[in-house]
Amino acid sequence: MEKGKWKAVLLAIATAVAATGCSEANNGNANEPNQGTATTTDGGTSGENATIKLSVASMPKYPPNEIPNDYIKEVEKRFGMQWNFESIPLTAGIEKYNVMFASGDYPDFIPNMNSPTSVKKWASSGYLLPIGDYIDRLPNYRKLFSDEDWELLLSYGSSNGKLYMLPSVASSDPMTWIYRKDAFDKAGIASFPATMDELYESAKKLKEAYPASVPIGVRGGTENGGVKNLMNGFRQAFRNPQNSNTRGFWNDPDEGGKVIWNLASAKHRDMLTFIAKLYKEGLVEKEFATLTQDQWKAKRLTGKVLLDFQYASHTVDPDYALTDIPGGQWEFARILPSASEQPALEFKPLNFSLFGPVFSSKLANEPEKLDRLIEYVEWGATAEGQLFHQAGLENVTYANEDGTLKYKEGLDRQKVAEQHGFDWWLSQSAEFMKSDAGYLKKQEAMKEFAPNYNVTPQNATLTDEELETVGTTVSALEDVAFQFATKAIMGIIDISSDNVWNGYLSDLEKVGLEETRMIYEKYLK
Repeated sequence: MEKGKWKAVLLAIATAVAATGCSEANNGNANEPNQGTATTTDGGTSGENATIKLSVASMPKYPPNEIPNDYIKEVEKRFGMQWNFESIPLTAGIEKYNVMFASGDYPDFIPNMNSPTSVKKWASSGYLLPIGDYIDRLPNYRKLFSDEDWELLLSYGSSNGKLYMLPSVASSDPMTWIYRKDAFDKAGIASFPATMDELYESAKKLKEAYPASVPIGVRGGTENGGVKNLMNGFRQAFRNPQNSNTRGFWNDPDEGGKVIWNLASAKHRDMLTFIAKLYKEGLVEKEFATLTQDQWKAKRLTGKVLLDFQYASHTVDPDYALTDIPGGQWEFARILPSASEQPALEFKPLNFSLFGPVFSSKLANEPEKLDRLIEYVEWGATAEGQLFHQAGLENVTYANEDGTLKYKEGLDRQKVAEQHGFDWWLSQSAEFMKSDAGYLKKQEAMKEFAPNYNVTPQNATLTDEELETVGTTVSALEDVAFQFATKAIMGIIDISSDNVWNGYLSDLEKVGLEETRMIYEKYLK
């Protein structure tokens, strides 16, 4: 056939395909392409028939009721993409994703993967694109983190020296002592205690002023949850903070940087001795080992708790409002009391969360798909993109009431996610959250608390074999440690006895303390 005739035939076929697409548009099928030109991030167009087909699997906290929904349709329209979309929610676990990757039939893009261990495994198997190699094309995303936080992010988020996911900005809520300001005033306590000795004296005054209350409450929890929550408020004071990322192993500056396990140190023994004194005198929750969270909450709401080591945002959380206590007012402490002449020690919170987008390694050979996804992610990191993902569409899911952005009446985060598909991504929208009391309290507390964060957490990039060993051994070590701590605090065993303490250390060694410590010592410098 002559060249000119071929062109005519191809044009006719293209016209027929376009007409068919128009007749089937908006039929509720997520696999149908959007029509017309693709809108770019600057409001322009990327040309006719520029739609890029991608397979997308989502791991939402709140699964959507319908697919497609407003979120999918709007992203497809804005970026000229057609998503073959599947929702596999967080509650469904990770197994289905594992099957998809193992079979080779895995998606191009997962916008919200929430399993860093799985990401490392898939990256090692060659399934994922090292998206960190493309970070120069994501300047808006990169600007979400300071240089210091970015270096820390790379330490925690990388696998074999490469970054295979884009972590989200963490909305940190500092844990500190929260206290009843009205109770402190009544007991004549002018300011929050700066030392453990002052905390002890303040607790006695509170007990005298409120004999029916326990000065220091504990969130409680079965299966060692209660004793963990109780110790949380005292670890920093005794310069023995917890770094959960390395399971309590850390470089103790008071031991010349030696790697120790915080539940086997002399500092831990001193802390247990102090808490045991509080417990014996009725200054701390007696039922900490068995108290349920509902019981703990009821005690706080009825004025039976006057001090608690909790998230700063609890001071404005309506779930804990002292509505039935005239003058009742929660406040958070701006300092961490110390147990010695040295200041308290606390790890700096990570300003990122290992939760975010991952990309198929197949995209390395499909530049058009990758380009479109990078455009989308880069826009998602802007203020406009953050507002879009969190709040949705103005006058559909949220409204602007005299400059204040709010979900429309009858909607909240969960309902907007379920009914329309929108939920925050990469970072919460500061513009939308500026009317949220809890968010503002977190921001205030982080700023106030910054001087208290004097230890930078390190990461240990354990091998798969080491991870398995550590996971099993540390769980066994913690069982021994938490049971010992519970008995010591309750006075069932004498923590002051060297024989008792040395017996405890011997039990830990039998479980594998030294072997585990040596594993971490290889990584913690």
